[in-house]
Amino acid sequence: MPAKIERKILKSGDSKVTALPPDWLRAFDINVGDDVTMLYNSIVIVKPKGFKIDEDFLKKEFALIMKLEKAREGDSNHE
Repeated sequence: MPAKIERKILKSGDSKVTALPPDWLRAFDINVGDDVTMLYNSIVIVKPKGFKIDEDFLKKEFALIMKLEKAREGDSNHE
């Protein structure tokens, strides 16, 4: 299910929000009112409640993210 999408940042009260991808929400059966954990520094990771993260998992995820990023860069070089 790796994907790369762009989203607008919207205002909600005093906060700023963005929508989570519907495919991702369905894959993890996340609904309105459910809790998620957010980990952030330079990037934000949204972790479904009860989902376990370990170093090997993160390495695989970031390898997929880098492939998506490089594919996107290649696409923009052809425009």
